[in-house]
Amino acid sequence: MVDSGPEARLARLWRGVSGALAVGLALLALALIGVQVYAGAHDLPGPGLAVVAGHGAAAAAAVVAQVVADRRRGWAVVLCGLLVVLLTASTLWFFWWA
Repeated sequence: MVDSGPEARLARLWRGVSGALAVGLALLALALIGVQVYAGAHDLPGPGLAVVAGHGAAAAAAVVAQVVADRRRGWAVVLCGLLVVLLTASTLWFFWWA
């Protein structure tokens, strides 16, 4: 039996939002790797290895948290989704806005 109550719909929405953020963070990390490789090949400064590593670590943690959120129910979905949101927000804050 498929649970289609309001809690199930809200959990699906939350998984979708956090999944989109996790994928976006992973794509951003891949883009920065590409920029760093291009910069290194053309003797340009690039973003730096610390920035690339920080984005990669945050993206990996966000994807792992999203996989856990996708496979669990209840509070694990909420907590893992919040972790994805916090990882995305902190990565953007520390590496782009601050």
